[in-house]
Amino acid sequence: MKFPTKIPTILGLLLVVGMMGSVVFVSERLLRNPTTASGSAKPANVQTSNITDTGLTVTWTTSTPATGAIEVKPAAGKKTVAFDDRDAAIKKQSKYTTHSATVRNISPSTSYEITILSNGKAYRDNGKPYSITTAPAIPPQADGLEPAFGTVLTSDNKPADGALVILSLEGSQMLSTVVKPSGSWVIPLNLLRTADLSRFVVPTERMTETIIVRDDGKETSATSDTLNDSPVPEMILGKTYDFRKQQAEVPLPAEALAEAGSPIALISPIPPTPAVLGAETTPASFAVTLTAPAEGASLATTLPLVQGTGFPGKFVAITLGITNPVSGSTTVGADGLWRFTPAKALAPGKQSVTITTQDDKAKDIALTHTFEILKSGTQVLGVATPSATLAPTFTPTPTSTMAGEPVPTSGSILPTLLLLMAGLLLVSGGFVALAL
Repeated sequence: MKFPTKIPTILGLLLVVGMMGSVVFVSERLLRNPTTASGSAKPANVQTSNITDTGLTVTWTTSTPATGAIEVKPAAGKKTVAFDDRDAAIKKQSKYTTHSATVRNISPSTSYEITILSNGKAYRDNGKPYSITTAPAIPPQADGLEPAFGTVLTSDNKPADGALVILSLEGSQMLSTVVKPSGSWVIPLNLLRTADLSRFVVPTERMTETIIVRDDGKETSATSDTLNDSPVPEMILGKTYDFRKQQAEVPLPAEALAEAGSPIALISPIPPTPAVLGAETTPASFAVTLTAPAEGASLATTLPLVQGTGFPGKFVAITLGITNPVSGSTTVGADGLWRFTPAKALAPGKQSVTITTQDDKAKDIALTHTFEILKSGTQVLGVATPSATLAPTFTPTPTSTMAGEPVPTSGSILPTLLLLMAGLLLVSGGFVALAL
């Protein structure tokens, strides 16, 4: 029996088309799928903040806009889902690159499992939910710190709407908020707790603050203190600031006051208070004093506030330091108050301050106080901060328990070249087959 030595034309064409289709299908599956940007919605910079006995906040960022929510579940109980704080107002989920989700009405001193949902996909800590313990319930303190507030702008001088602001004081927990469309932000500090959440922070005359702002892949860091946070001077995304060398005293806007729940008397400058008797006014009495640093004080800051009272309009000369003294001057205000912050940091250890001014009879008066600058990391609140039960910064590992939304990327030419080469080879093979 003699077998044909040539493949029929129609059969050859069908064979070529089928082989090309198979190559295209396999190439698409094997080459194009790996270029999908499946990790673009993966949470980064994950932190817990605003932890109280009844609530907590989780913040994170994503490289592309994504929906965000958190699942919160106690060890024994039903889970609660909290969506992005901005979605609560519009009552629908939107996509952002910064995310802040707050859960409320939970129990004190209770451990909760947290799972982040980014674009509907679950992210956990190495396959296990994050574990966060709420603060114990303690009586509120009578006097707390004033609210911190300020403004954040982008590099092109526009409001940094949606940027995350994360703030902490020395030895305290972390607090956070989201910048409003106007570029403003406000964080109440009256119920600020220590890092271990066991008690409220005891205010001192000057406490250092660390502020981090994140948005659009940029990060701004600022060092301030409780004398320079009402307001914190204007910040531009991507820059670094140190505001401890200035005193920014501007009244808190009414809308921020309402949000912070703080009376305006807490942040307004102290006005002169002459005594009024009938129709006659008795002038306020003034005296020369040095109120800060107090004699024998222990300070955590290397830029201590020097302040006191004197006679309005009088010049005050100031000398700070023992081994490497720093000099400066200021003038007594109309209310009889004066204050000064050195431009150069003092070294840790024993230090002194001497002020020289005049009384109302042009008589020279000099006052001296000695104090101590504590080394970095030394606690001044009286109780050492133990290891916290939280992990404020996480590196989440995604799991595939829920469907994600992969975002394709462009720009890879390799699959196209391979397909073109395969097509040319198959076409050439088809012509050879037809010629036989």
